[in-house]
Amino acid sequence: MTDPNTPTGDGTPEQVPPGAPTPPAPPAAPPVAPAPPSYTAPPAAAPAPPAPNYGAPTAPAAPPYGAPPAAPGYGAPQYGAPPAGYAAPGARSPILSIIGMVAGILGLLISLFSWGIGGFIFSVAGVVLGFIGRRREPAARGFWLTAIITGFAGILLSIILIILFVVFIVVSANSSNSYSY
Repeated sequence: MTDPNTPTGDGTPEQVPPGAPTPPAPPAAPPVAPAPPSYTAPPAAAPAPPAPNYGAPTAPAAPPYGAPPAAPGYGAPQYGAPPAGYAAPGARSPILSIIGMVAGILGLLISLFSWGIGGFIFSVAGVVLGFIGRRREPAARGFWLTAIITGFAGILLSIILIILFVVFIVVSANSSNSYSY
């Protein structure tokens, strides 16, 4: 029996002896992969990490490699600090508190060296400016508090030294009249 499907090298069919098994024939076309379904579900996302406890610090996310660094905060400038001596337009310097502190210290020092007469005026100015600074410049607490304390100390020292000066004058005046010749 001959198999007409098995060609030989010259194009004629091969003669197979009777009773011999026939070799399997190769398939006519290669197998085709099955077509994917028309709808594919998206891959399942990894579960989100649990939310941190209230108030727990969180690590900041790092920017991708080559990206510019993030701004330090909302509205923060992208340049360096302002030059020395520059005050922002809304910020006021505590000038009254500073002048009050200087007046209070001067009043205390002048009271020590002038028997209290000259330092009294500076000490009163220090107290007045200290209380004005306390009301208008609450952020300059150290300045106005120093003005008030040194001002009151200067006033107290001036009053004590003026009293001692008056007592000294009265005693010296009485002692000069007591001599008789």
